[in-house]
Amino acid sequence: MPLPRLLLALSVALAACAAEPAPDLPDAPERAVMQPPDFPRLGAALPAGHTAYENASLARLFVVLAHETEWGAARPHLVRYEAPVSVALEGEGAGAYAPFLDGFLEELRAETGIRIARGAPANLLVRFVEGRRFDSVLRTAYCVTAQGDASWQGFAADPTGRSARALAGARSIEAMTVFIPDDAPPYLVRNCLLEEIPQALGLANDLYGLGNSSFNDDGAHLWPTKLDHLMLRVLYAPELATGLDRRTTQTQAGAVLDRVNPEGIGAPPLPLLNRRALGAWPDLMTAVFSRGVSESQTRELAAKALTVVEAHAPGSAQHCHTLVTAGRILSRREPERALRLFDRAGTVCDAAHGESDIRHARIALERACALARLGRTAEVLAIAEATWPVLAAHGQDERLAALYTIQADVLAETGPGGPQAASLARLTAEWNAYALGPGRRAADCRPDA
Repeated sequence: MPLPRLLLALSVALAACAAEPAPDLPDAPERAVMQPPDFPRLGAALPAGHTAYENASLARLFVVLAHETEWGAARPHLVRYEAPVSVALEGEGAGAYAPFLDGFLEELRAETGIRIARGAPANLLVRFVEGRRFDSVLRTAYCVTAQGDASWQGFAADPTGRSARALAGARSIEAMTVFIPDDAPPYLVRNCLLEEIPQALGLANDLYGLGNSSFNDDGAHLWPTKLDHLMLRVLYAPELATGLDRRTTQTQAGAVLDRVNPEGIGAPPLPLLNRRALGAWPDLMTAVFSRGVSESQTRELAAKALTVVEAHAPGSAQHCHTLVTAGRILSRREPERALRLFDRAGTVCDAAHGESDIRHARIALERACALARLGRTAEVLAIAEATWPVLAAHGQDERLAALYTIQADVLAETGPGGPQAASLARLTAEWNAYALGPGRRAADCRPDA
C-alpha cells in the first residue's frame, strides 16, 4: 500500500470545507496569530461523546487501535513510551504554536494521566520543514510521523522505511518525530498536532465507523474525544507495558477498563464497526484528497468512490463520508445536485452516527455554501445562526472561518450595513487570520464566484 494512505485521515480532515478538496499550500511560511478573544470559546464543549459502552467491547477496540495500523499492518507487540514524554517544537515558525501545544498537552495530562509536557531532552519532536522540501517527498501529505529522533534529510532518503509504519514490528518507543511543512496554514498545523501526537504515543490506527473519536478516517472530530482519552488512559495504565502480545493486551485492557470505566460494566457493547472489504474505495478516496489533482479528475474519482461504497457498504460511515465529499466537489459547478447529495448524506450520517453528531454541522456548512451559490440568502443565514456554536464547541476553527465568510458575503450583498455588518466583517477577518493566516480568506461561495 502506498505511503500516502498513512495520511488519508488527515487529508480528509483538512480539505477546504466550502470548496474543492485540498488546495496547494502557499509558498511562504504562514505566521500563526492568536485566537480571537471574542466568544465563541473554541472547543468549549469538548470532549464529545461518552464512554458508557461495555468494557469487553472497548477492550476489543483498544486492541484494534494498539495492535493494528491504518495501512493494514499488524503490530505483534504493544508499544508505548515508558519514560515521561518531553515534546520539542523546532524549525521556522514553530514557536508561534507553543501556546496551543501547551494547552493541548495539559489536556492530555489531565484526561489520560500520561506524563507529557514540553521540555528537554525531548523524545517526541515536532519539526517544521521547508515546505518545498516536504512537498518534494510527500506530495499528498500534510504532515507525517517518523520513528526515532529523525532528521528530515534522513527521513527523505527512505520515507517508507523510516515512517511510522516501521513501528509495526517494533518492541518499544524511544522517540518519535512529527514533520510539518512550514508553509502549512495555521489550522493545518494545529490539526497535525492534534492528530499526530496521540498516534505517536502508541495508538496508530484510524477506523471508519468509530463515530465519536478522532481515530476516525473521516476527520470529523479534530480534538480527542472522551473515548480517545479513555483509550490513551488504558494504554498508559500500570497494568499494561511495552511488549505485550495481542491476547495479553486484551485481557489487561479489560481489567483496566473495569477499574477506570465502571459505567462500562454491564453496559451495551460498542456498535460493531463496518470493516467490510471496500475494494478500491480507500485508494480512490486517498486520490480525491491528493494535492495537485485536477477538478475533472477529482469529480471522476469521487463518482467512482460513491459507486463502490454504495455497492459494498450502503448506509455505512464510509457512505456518509463519500456523499459529503462528492457533494462538496460538485457544489461549485452543480449546486442543486450537490444539495441533493447533502440531503442523502444527512439521512445516512444520522443512521451511521446519530442525529447529534458533529458531521451534521459539517453538512450544514456545505449546504450553506451551495445555497449561497444559488442566491438562497434566508436559508444561508438560518444555517449560519444554528451552526456556528456547534463548530466552535468542537474546535473547528477553519470551518468556523468558512461559515463566517459565507454569512458575511451574503449580508454584504443583500443586507443593510450598520454595526451588525461591521461586527461580522471584523469577526470574519479575525477567524480567517487565525485559521488560514494573515491576509488569507476562506473559499468564496458567492453565486458569481
